[in-house]
Amino acid sequence: MDPVDPQPRNVITRASCPSTQDIARDEALAGAPAGTAVITDHQTAGRGRRGRTWTDPPGTALMFSYVARPRRALAELGALPLVAGIAIAERLPGRPRVRWPNDLVVDGGKVAGILVEAVTPPDGDPFAIIGVGINANLTAEQLPTTDRLPATSLRIATGEEVDRAALFHEVAAHLDACLAAFDADGFAPLLPRYAALDDLAGRALELRLPDGPVRGAARGVDGGGRLLLEVDGEIRPFSAGEVERVVD
Repeated sequence: MDPVDPQPRNVITRASCPSTQDIARDEALAGAPAGTAVITDHQTAGRGRRGRTWTDPPGTALMFSYVARPRRALAELGALPLVAGIAIAERLPGRPRVRWPNDLVVDGGKVAGILVEAVTPPDGDPFAIIGVGINANLTAEQLPTTDRLPATSLRIATGEEVDRAALFHEVAAHLDACLAAFDADGFAPLLPRYAALDDLAGRALELRLPDGPVRGAARGVDGGGRLLLEVDGEIRPFSAGEVERVVD
């Protein structure tokens, strides 16, 4: 990857590391300011939601972890993956859509994933580490095997190679702006922007929960970032869960 100019934000680069999430967390605990980013060319132990791993051939993906210090109440921070999803989707080529709670898709294939880990230090303010993994320049032969959505890449979707350094700066700057909007007014004012990117609205799906699956039709999300699912004629909100499959 081309060198990343550390100005004006604090950017920590690693040629390779187990996980940018861990480095960013340590930096945040040591007082790193909001907007600090840890970026690498290759992760050897990258992780996703529910203990999944994130794999990437060296030099092909854009992977970074971003220190967020939101000023909203803890109860509102469940919307952070959606705020990040808006920020990233609005800046990626290929017109990606956001699939609740943390995937970005193009033509039904996963092109990016978001992992938000909240930390509440015993002697400091809560913060969050927003992990972003974007399949930038992977070829079809390099795409990882997945257990849910098939994978794709920006290169496959657009037919063009991506300047990963330039894309990082653009995405990180837009993430700054979206998080500032969230800090100022919460998630509700961002709902129209999320709705314009929502890959699930109106579609029948199966949601995996700890006590078993729930099937219904997606009806968007609410002001707290919860998935709204119509089940047997009743609209029910879900703050956790995983979309196991989309029926249509």
